[in-house]
Amino acid sequence: MNTFFLTANRRVIHTRLTHFAVTVERLVDPALLTRPLAVISSAAQSGTIVDLSAEARQEGLAPGMAVGLARKISRATVLMPLNRALYGRLQGALLGRLTRFSPAVEPVGYGRFFLDMAGMTGIYRSSEDAARLLLRDLATQLDLAPAIGIGKNKLVSAIAARTVAARTRGTGTVREVPPGDEVRFLAPLATAFLPIAAEQPVRQSLDDLNLQWIRQLQRLADFEHLCKVAFDPFARQVAAQARGIDTSLVRPIQLGDGSDTIIKRHTLPEDTNDEARLRAAVQQLADGVGYNLRRRQMIAGKVTLSTHYTDGYQSAAIGRLKRNDAITVTGCLLALYERSNRRRNRVRAITVEAAGLRPRAQQLDLFDTAPARDQRLTVQIDRLRDRYGSAAVRTGLTLR
Repeated sequence: MNTFFLTANRRVIHTRLTHFAVTVERLVDPALLTRPLAVISSAAQSGTIVDLSAEARQEGLAPGMAVGLARKISRATVLMPLNRALYGRLQGALLGRLTRFSPAVEPVGYGRFFLDMAGMTGIYRSSEDAARLLLRDLATQLDLAPAIGIGKNKLVSAIAARTVAARTRGTGTVREVPPGDEVRFLAPLATAFLPIAAEQPVRQSLDDLNLQWIRQLQRLADFEHLCKVAFDPFARQVAAQARGIDTSLVRPIQLGDGSDTIIKRHTLPEDTNDEARLRAAVQQLADGVGYNLRRRQMIAGKVTLSTHYTDGYQSAAIGRLKRNDAITVTGCLLALYERSNRRRNRVRAITVEAAGLRPRAQQLDLFDTAPARDQRLTVQIDRLRDRYGSAAVRTGLTLR
């Protein structure tokens, strides 16, 4: 009886962040928030669009479209190469936040997680209350607003989140399917919502029999022999999923939290190869990265500066930061920029990634007074910025 009681009242939360790649790119560079944006598999003509913003759709682009064709259709759309390392770090940061709400969290793709809420009734008034708190935490800490579904198992919670994402574009909404209401919840939905429908033989049978809605599958599932004729060897899975039955467990996977990396990007208001404007952009990035490092009292074992061109290509140069004062950071990034920008094409954006962070050593070289002087100057500049805002002190480069 006890085991049955726990199973019957099991609650699973599913978080779903739509357009994950576009969301991450815009988090790194807020200047992209209102611009058409497409993330591409490769800058080659044969590359394809893997994710795109609503603005890019309005420009006439679509997922899977070749990059060469996309360039012809929309010159206004920013094409950013797929950055798996960057997306992996945000995925890790998301996991770090979600494990605060449940010890059992299973990642199932970029921006998608299952949380098993078994045994959490003593902490939260309800699973919906936990989901609301989770949404507030992600909005505050990571500026993210995923769609959330709640159900008795992974299948139902994932479909609930998909219906929310489709209706609201994933703007931080919760949909809960009450226990025992699974069949009624699924009935009006399209059969494409069922994971088993992705199997080619099942998809073919659905099309041949004109089964467009899950309620039709539910009726067919009542006749086991007919269901077997139509979908064998997938008949049992089809019948179970149509009724919202899923016995798979949430399997936690541990990932890093992405806290050892700082990423900043500057997107130019318009594509340019004006050297003064590009160096000013690098200076702004240096100000932001350096200030962040100093606040955390860190230096970076690896710094990567990437130059993104108007045609979707990018080139990069790698260095490291032994000190975090403003002069050292600026000098390092300008040097990396000189090595990175080797093409004559116009530049669309510049990205800086500082990784391998570790505490800054306090000792200084007794025979070199420049670091101490640079550090003292930087401390005074940071104090002014802390008091009057980041734009209070700017270099001559960024004033142009």
